[in-house]
Amino acid sequence: MVTSKDNQGRSIAWQETYFGKDETVNVSVVRNITTISTRDKTSGKVDSKTFIGRTPLPSDFDGKK
Repeated sequence: MVTSKDNQGRSIAWQETYFGKDETVNVSVVRNITTISTRDKTSGKVDSKTFIGRTPLPSDFDGKK
């Protein structure tokens, strides 16, 4: 997991990649915007969806630190 912080040390974003046998999934969260991308390893096809609103965050991320 990669976490980004602002100049005051507050966490503002994170990104994580998961690898499977047939696909790769990337989850990227910046404040209240989440983008989830999947890539099929056999065909190379990429599907991406973006969501705006409350996001699933790691336990150490609250945006107020």
